[in-house]
Amino acid sequence: MGLRFRKSIKLGKGVRMNISKNGVGLSGGIKGFKVGVGPKGVRTTASIPGTGISYVKENFLGKGKRSKEKPRIQVQSKSAYSAYLPQEVPKELQSDKYHLQGILGFIGIAFVFASFKNLIFMLIGILCIYGKGIWRKKTDFAAKSYRDAVNFYKMRKYDQCIHAIDKIFTHPKAQLDLYLAKAECLLELDEVNQAYEVYQEYFNQVDPAMLSPLDYWSPKANAIALAIEQEDFDFALRLIETLPEEKIQDIDFPLWKNFFKGLCFMGKKQYEISIEAFKNAIGRKRRMEEPYIDCHYYMGVAYARLGKTSLAQQRFQRVYGTNVNYKNIAAIIEAISSEKDINHLIEEI
Repeated sequence: MGLRFRKSIKLGKGVRMNISKNGVGLSGGIKGFKVGVGPKGVRTTASIPGTGISYVKENFLGKGKRSKEKPRIQVQSKSAYSAYLPQEVPKELQSDKYHLQGILGFIGIAFVFASFKNLIFMLIGILCIYGKGIWRKKTDFAAKSYRDAVNFYKMRKYDQCIHAIDKIFTHPKAQLDLYLAKAECLLELDEVNQAYEVYQEYFNQVDPAMLSPLDYWSPKANAIALAIEQEDFDFALRLIETLPEEKIQDIDFPLWKNFFKGLCFMGKKQYEISIEAFKNAIGRKRRMEEPYIDCHYYMGVAYARLGKTSLAQQRFQRVYGTNVNYKNIAAIIEAISSEKDINHLIEEI
């Protein structure tokens, strides 16, 4: 049996020292942004509030001067329930013949009890009960599949939940929000491309502008992030335009709206527009956690692509002053100091 040892010591507000058999590390941060430093390297996590989606960057320290970075998107489960798969079966999926089926079953039971008078009554009763079961199975399949989907989601059996949701979609009155529950399952299974196709199917059937900003922030943010990864910038921009212009509760919609816009226009190589979007995302804030640090970096990239080297240098210096391990910023700063060309070093999205 392997033994484990781990101790966490609080050093101050939001900062802890973590001691394990692998070594000593530090961790800390604020809501939505965490940094951990340990024997293997640096792990940075920034989350989009309310979505369950987070951007994780791990810098694994190697033998060479530069670390190996593994950026990726993670979608984290927030609960055993999906907001788009309510516990109660929607009335639209229940059979409209339910009461008639109940009456047929009652008649069958009555004939069975009366069979002591005539055995033919037993046969009639059994036929009524059997017929009621066949009838209900044919008309109530969607409700059964819905209950199965809810239970599978609770048990984190996402493959089976997807299968049950697909069965529900054979019903003419199936709710479109089930697409969002299906996409969540696919993300949990790391089926990113399939999840993105499901999001596309959903948002092509509804008007995203008519959806509640808070209730549908999570699927919109996920769909936008995936669209940018897939380089489907036009689809991403269509969703971005439906985000609010003001902060609502804890979600800074103007920040994320402009940040996502900047990424899209970077991908489309429209650098002047992307710079304006990143500037609007930052505003007057001097914070340098993600996504603010990303805004400065990509502004530097955009300025460099436009040949505005001094402006690019200013942005890269701010990033370097905050995190020397961010992307390949150290190599960029070294090249700038040596008056070398940096275009082959800068990373676009």
